[in-house]
Amino acid sequence: MNHVAAILAANIKGRRKVLHMTQLQLGERLGYSEKAISKWESGKGLPPTAILPRLARALEVTLDELMREPVQRPLFLGIDGGGTKTEFLLADGKGEILRRLVLGRSNPNDIGADAAKELLRKGILEICDEQPLHCISVFAGLAGGGTAGNTEMLQAFLSRFGFLSVQCGSDAHNAISAGLGTENGVAVIMGTGSIAFAQQEGRQHRFGGYGYLLGDAGSGFALGRDVIAAALHYEDGSGADTLLYDLVKKQCNGKTVLEKLGSFYEGGKALIAGYAPLLFTALAKKDAVAIAILHHHMQEVAKLIVGAAKQVKTDPVRVVLCGGLVFANRQYILPILEEYLKKEPRHYILSVCETSMAQGALYLAGMPRNQENMPC
Repeated sequence: MNHVAAILAANIKGRRKVLHMTQLQLGERLGYSEKAISKWESGKGLPPTAILPRLARALEVTLDELMREPVQRPLFLGIDGGGTKTEFLLADGKGEILRRLVLGRSNPNDIGADAAKELLRKGILEICDEQPLHCISVFAGLAGGGTAGNTEMLQAFLSRFGFLSVQCGSDAHNAISAGLGTENGVAVIMGTGSIAFAQQEGRQHRFGGYGYLLGDAGSGFALGRDVIAAALHYEDGSGADTLLYDLVKKQCNGKTVLEKLGSFYEGGKALIAGYAPLLFTALAKKDAVAIAILHHHMQEVAKLIVGAAKQVKTDPVRVVLCGGLVFANRQYILPILEEYLKKEPRHYILSVCETSMAQGALYLAGMPRNQENMPC
């Protein structure tokens, strides 16, 4: 493909897509076949010189614009991978989101390195389709991606795509970027798992996040586990009456909850976390067991916040809660957390992060922040 053919191919295809025209529709306007348009857009053929003015009018550009080499603008790709889903965002330097894609979980510790790489490959090829990869800066923050071995593996894998720049880390980095930016404070991530980070003058300190065997209070997994446990205890007579029983039985589609015990263990963390929303359904009806479960977990999260706040010198301490679970259920979570934190000698200002974790990854990829896209 010669240089002129490459320029025309890119401009014809780009303008046609901006105008939401198919190749067939453009061909009909010009009196040419869909196959001819396809050849021009692939650079395998050139449109006749005589029709170039008509082609420019059909594409609503001047002839000079049609023949001009396109300016390659910088683009940014943010990837946020968790224990339940992975979100990809492609944006330009002005912060405009060009494309969004959501795929399944990508924690390499849960699904294996090969499966994580395959999911990333699929997502990148789909969201970056027809975009010049050498103009794209990437940050991929994945659950499990912060350990040395996984960071190196992901860095090496993503570097093969030919991006302008590649950086990797944990999904926690995305949350800190989205929630705190460069400000001092505490970011609490309540996703499938849970973890807290204190940030003071750019230095970050980790608290909790030891996994489902050793903690994760307030996480989707821990709440879902306690929801199922409450249903099982009511069923065997050792627990209190609770609306959670019928809710769990309906979701697991069993005559009893006990008969689904094997499927709970086989389903893993993501399946268990899928039962967490039932807690808030029961809370809306003032279910006593659901209230007790949430109070227990928020008391543990409050302890995590108080511990993390020891690294923060500002007063009051800014605390940002991140994650889909807290975003959707702030009316239940915030008052209980505030109740426990009011008992502490320091003052805390709580808020829920309105910025997506994937957008936090965009900032880490190098996308400029503006006043409309400041941290929560």
